[in-house]
Amino acid sequence: IPGLIGFSILTSPMFSLVNISSEYKKNKLFKQLSLTPLTKMEWLISKMLFYILLTIAGFLLMAGVGVFAFGAHIELNVGLIPFLVLGPMLFAALGMLVGTVTKNPETAGVIGNIVTFPMMFLAGTFFPISQMPQYLQTFAHVLPLFYVTEGLNNVMVYGNMTGALIDIAVLGVITLVIFVLAVKLFKWRED
Repeated sequence: IPGLIGFSILTSPMFSLVNISSEYKKNKLFKQLSLTPLTKMEWLISKMLFYILLTIAGFLLMAGVGVFAFGAHIELNVGLIPFLVLGPMLFAALGMLVGTVTKNPETAGVIGNIVTFPMMFLAGTFFPISQMPQYLQTFAHVLPLFYVTEGLNNVMVYGNMTGALIDIAVLGVITLVIFVLAVKLFKWRED
């Protein structure tokens, strides 16, 4: 269940924002938005809030099906909240960043896939990291989704709040860096 939740935290905001930002840029919708009182940061935060709500709804659905349909034994507590907030924030900002730095929607989609594909399979979403060769285990620690999935496992399965706090700290730093980059590089108007 934590792996599937991590997977949905990655894919929904990431792919949506890559597509939205590249299409809006192509169709000059950002130029039109620049004429409104809305700031770039407000626009990005509104998208993040939407994906946080979507993530919480998806989490409740997946946890409910896992527990009631499959008899999964998971722990639900407030330690989950940082992952359900920071994860969508991170991947919405990353999607915005990818969509912003690419020239067209086709390129944005390819770059988005290049960024997400390794995370899907190497960050512990579908396969345990411990079963991978050592070099892949090392590489997994570079991927942001690893800290989402590992943190969800620490909270929901192992009850390891100390490990979860480390994951939250790393995730918070990565989220802040990607968010700042996305806001700095994002332009309402193309030169």
